[in-house]
Amino acid sequence: MPVSGAHLIDPPHIEPPLGRVTSLDGLRGFASCTVAIFHFFYAFVPGPFRSWGRTGFSVSDTPLAALWNGHFSVAVFFALSGFVLAASAPRSLKEAPLLIGLRYFRLALPALAGSLIAWFWITGFPDAGKAAQALSGSSWFRWTHQPPIPPLWMAAWEGAVGVFVQKGTPLFDNPLWTMRIELTGSFLVYGGYALLRGRARVPALLAGLVGLGIAGNFSLAAFCGGALLFELRGWLRPMPMWGTLLALLGLVLGGTYPGHADGPGLADAILSRLGSEGWREAGALLVIIAFLTTPWLRDLFERPALQHLGALSFPLYLVHVPLIVGPAAWAFVYFGPVGVGGLALLFALTALATFALASAFLVLVERPVLDGLHAVRKWGRARLAEA
Repeated sequence: MPVSGAHLIDPPHIEPPLGRVTSLDGLRGFASCTVAIFHFFYAFVPGPFRSWGRTGFSVSDTPLAALWNGHFSVAVFFALSGFVLAASAPRSLKEAPLLIGLRYFRLALPALAGSLIAWFWITGFPDAGKAAQALSGSSWFRWTHQPPIPPLWMAAWEGAVGVFVQKGTPLFDNPLWTMRIELTGSFLVYGGYALLRGRARVPALLAGLVGLGIAGNFSLAAFCGGALLFELRGWLRPMPMWGTLLALLGLVLGGTYPGHADGPGLADAILSRLGSEGWREAGALLVIIAFLTTPWLRDLFERPALQHLGALSFPLYLVHVPLIVGPAAWAFVYFGPVGVGGLALLFALTALATFALASAFLVLVERPVLDGLHAVRKWGRARLAEA
């Protein structure tokens, strides 16, 4: 979705940056890859991901953990969604129902396709997840269907409707648990923008960020935070050094893998909070500020490879788990026990298959959905303007 829109609070003497913030597309693509890495290794090498209550100091307590910390990547998704939704928000109250309805279909149609793909993979390898769980000891497989596999219509229902109205983890394509939050966040941002105008938006978004944070709903707070950054982006000037430090601070606060044990010492008390709920959403917002203020970071994530990852981000997010619980799990058991080399080969093959399937998904599902919804949005706005 385009990151663009009229700047509504123009600071004096500063020209607000308009147009698509393409570096954030690269960030979204990178975060999608991190989620896929997290799920693969949680499935087959669960030890580091069961380290809740760990003591001492390890690589999981450093910003490097952001490379496999799927929890942090999801917080980044929510904050980015708030930014993008603010950019595409309703221009008037009468537009809000149209845009909220289109937002549902933008999420539901790809989610439906992802759920159907998951059903075919799970049905084709019905016992693979259970067998892989017995071999690796990973509890992650409990978030996917085991035999008997429910019928196809249940997968269709879950992808198109269930993930938006039911709490809990969907068992066909488990990353779809975020869809309910995405739709709720869309109602929050679009509804707020439809009701509020101009300078009223910044205090309202700030109140939402603080209020939802105090209430413990950090996911929706991230939506408000992302929209707030969109509103304030014109105030953010290039600051390479401070932006780099903000990025590092964001990774320390949010990218650190959660689960360090609390203890009597100050170091353990601090480490036990890093990467936990609230901290990771705050870290995600700091990372986005860094992208908006750090030229070298923007340049890095605007490179073609990362931009392509950005285009593939939603397809990658939707198709990687079915491949892990299906053919990858089958190969893990059939050729097991696998050593480090075998696991590396399995990871490489799974990654290649994921990119191939995501590329097909991009062409056959993602782009047609976006094109179709763009046309409906344009037509709907024209009709509303005539009314």
